[in-house]
Amino acid sequence: MILSGEFQRDLLYNLKVLALWFERDVFPHEILELVPNIEKLVLCGGSFREMFCCESPNNVDYNGLLLQLKVLHLESLGNLISIAACKLTFSNLTYLNVKGCNNLRYLFKSSAAKNLGQLKRMEIKWCESIEEIVSKEMGDLSNEDEIIFPQLNCLNFEDLENLRIFYKGNLSFPSLEEFSVTDCHQLITLSTGTLEVHKLSHVTIDSKEIIIPLKSDLNTIMRKTFLAEVCV
Repeated sequence: MILSGEFQRDLLYNLKVLALWFERDVFPHEILELVPNIEKLVLCGGSFREMFCCESPNNVDYNGLLLQLKVLHLESLGNLISIAACKLTFSNLTYLNVKGCNNLRYLFKSSAAKNLGQLKRMEIKWCESIEEIVSKEMGDLSNEDEIIFPQLNCLNFEDLENLRIFYKGNLSFPSLEEFSVTDCHQLITLSTGTLEVHKLSHVTIDSKEIIIPLKSDLNTIMRKTFLAEVCV
């Protein structure tokens, strides 16, 4: 109905929340052009492999369409492999919630992750194929590149059986206060490089609360916790 012009233009222009449940193998990018001011987008049930492709159809300017987006909720997108395989600017995104996307391999390429400066909460649950949260750009094999999530204060992973790492590089979470991991038994470390967490003092792993000593390395604590579980 939206695509066929059955709604008044003014109504769509002022729309703040859009929830779609549909079965399509291509993400309907045209809808975003018709609702330029949405702050919350909920997508369920689609069969497309990518949401935002590097080679967008009809020269769609994703960055211009995503400027107002604050909340992104993705659920039961059976064929989705990634949210963004190229550089995008989610400049106002504060909450990312992904559930039941069983073919998802990663969320963002590193170039897109660097534009998540306002993200405060990330929850990823029941995605059985995801192996990493942020994937390096093709050809980038170094650990020197750093990704900073300046506002992220809550990180929650649940039932991600193949998740092994957050990012193969340097990571910084200067505002992280809550970190919870449940049934992610392959997650041994968050990064292969440095990991900075300035405010985090408590971590919950499989319902067990772990107090982090001052100036301790979170990667080291996660490895010890993983080894302790394996040896039980």
